[in-house]
Amino acid sequence: MSTHHRPEDPSAGARASSPAPFHPSAVARNRYFYSMLLEAQDMTEEQAFHLGNARRHAAELHGYGTARGLRVDECPEAEAVLLRPGVAIDCLGREVRVERDVRVDLRAAVEEARARRDEQPLQGEPAREARHREERCGPTPVQVYVSLGYQEATERPVQAIGGPETACAATCEPSRVRHGFRVVVSADPPPPGPQRLTDIVQDLLDCEREQLSTWLCDWITCPRGAAPCPCGGAHQCLGLASVRVAPGGRVIAVDNVAIRPLLLPTVLIAGLAQYVAHHVRRSR
Repeated sequence: MSTHHRPEDPSAGARASSPAPFHPSAVARNRYFYSMLLEAQDMTEEQAFHLGNARRHAAELHGYGTARGLRVDECPEAEAVLLRPGVAIDCLGREVRVERDVRVDLRAAVEEARARRDEQPLQGEPAREARHREERCGPTPVQVYVSLGYQEATERPVQAIGGPETACAATCEPSRVRHGFRVVVSADPPPPGPQRLTDIVQDLLDCEREQLSTWLCDWITCPRGAAPCPCGGAHQCLGLASVRVAPGGRVIAVDNVAIRPLLLPTVLIAGLAQYVAHHVRRSR
């Protein structure tokens, strides 16, 4: 009985040991070397690399929302509230820092909310009955929403040597970028986040112990977690408070909970974990 041997393929070992293909990401960093000619673009890319890393870390590992402070309080003036100092992270991982009390004017948003209310009577209520109700009881209060957004401004212009973009003419260029914020007051609430904290906690409580790992894996790998930021490009996802304003401009209620996403600090999470572990040990 003859035995036939297949000739060995000399490239088989090479194929088996060939490295997996490289898939590039959008992240790249500068590689400096001796005598390298540096340009402004190199420094811009260097800053973008470090800013991008820090912001992705904040947004993807910690989330977005109010981290500390930023309470909205009533103000002695009509159609105005007071924003207290604090820190927040928006859905792109950018830090929003308010370092002093800020008076927030509600007038424009209140007028818009009143105009909408006058155009649209209560659901199922004819316009004539709505007018009679207002004549008897007076105009109803309106509700507006206070949100926070990240904003930048350039400053400190300096003389710059003209380049191709200025037809080689000397010009001035800003040499600093100042980080700041804007307060947005609207008759519409800011867009909601992907999932409220209460929903996540309730799902976790309903999960059976044997299925905990599966639930955590499904939650982390959910495609919604890798979706674009929830504010859809408007970047006003940092809702702070809903404010109820009575006719005449008096603020009658400030709700700091309804539209505010919260970013739990690590020290608070550690404290909650210690509290839970303590009660679990006591219950055994």
